[in-house]
Amino acid sequence: MIFRRTALLSAICTASVSAFTFVPNAGHLSNKAFSKSMGKNEFASKMTATVTETETTEEVFVPMRPGISLSWDEISSQLVESFGYTTEEVEAYNTLDSDKDALLKLYRAMNTARAFENACNQAYMQGKIRGFMHLDNGQESIPALVDYAIKNGDKKYSYYREHTHAIASGVGPGPVMAELFMKDAGTCRGAGGSMHIFDKPTYFQGGWALVAEQLPYAAGAAKSILLDQELALSDDENIEKVNVAPPENDDRLSVVFVGEGGSQNGRMAEILNAAAKDNLPLLILTIDNGRAINTFTPDIAKNSEVYKQGQHYGVPGLLVNGLNAADVAKGGKAVIDYIRSGKGPAMLQVHTY
Repeated sequence: MIFRRTALLSAICTASVSAFTFVPNAGHLSNKAFSKSMGKNEFASKMTATVTETETTEEVFVPMRPGISLSWDEISSQLVESFGYTTEEVEAYNTLDSDKDALLKLYRAMNTARAFENACNQAYMQGKIRGFMHLDNGQESIPALVDYAIKNGDKKYSYYREHTHAIASGVGPGPVMAELFMKDAGTCRGAGGSMHIFDKPTYFQGGWALVAEQLPYAAGAAKSILLDQELALSDDENIEKVNVAPPENDDRLSVVFVGEGGSQNGRMAEILNAAAKDNLPLLILTIDNGRAINTFTPDIAKNSEVYKQGQHYGVPGLLVNGLNAADVAKGGKAVIDYIRSGKGPAMLQVHTY
């Protein structure tokens, strides 16, 4: 089945309209308040009597996972203290705030990601997409960063919520959607489905069978970049190795996406040690949404400051607020440039929803 572009755009637009419609949730009422209003046969009398006094109890909603308040000055301080940037160098990244074209690029990437996931959600609810499917709604600043600062030649290793990462990496939304529909036009000819988007031309490899399984593969890919440079090898147009040295300015890196839950896995310690020992061009991008699938991460993790896990190995880390796309782009670009300059691996933790 060939997915026509007009059909895909129609599905995306239709899903976007419905997804952004707010419906109040009656579930916000507590059981306590509900029991009080219905108890002691008060309901029938209040329906007929004139109520002169009404007793109301206003409950303050405390989110299970509150957001973080992180200013650009605080992010700048992290870059200076942990990455060795000067104040002037950090300020250069702040010019993004006045760069209209760059901001529009971030917005388009975020809007594409949200619209695509909304279309996926609608198709899933209609029974057109089957099996497991993990959406990326609320985490659009990450694919925006990928679109902004990651290059086609960089090696990318994602996790189960990888639809938008693939699209931001240059994989067409048509083949991604076709893969979800188990069609031959999909990136894996329909055999992978939602959680296994793979695309050779963009060096994109999606979800894996085990949580955090992508970590060692990404470290190995980072090592392969150094081996290419040492052995004078590069890829031809078919992504096959040939005896041609990469360009002198070869600054490729390997980026691995992992959740804060998966970051508690022992593989993380292993790749931090290996990456630090061999000075690998590896970016560990932790997407911290507070949930390890269905588990509230703080219930099973003693320390959620994943970006500090590399301190023991001399690997710097940065924390940014995922609800501020500009700061994610600025801070993320600074971390990526640090790696591209040959200074070794680094970590980026995006606190998102």
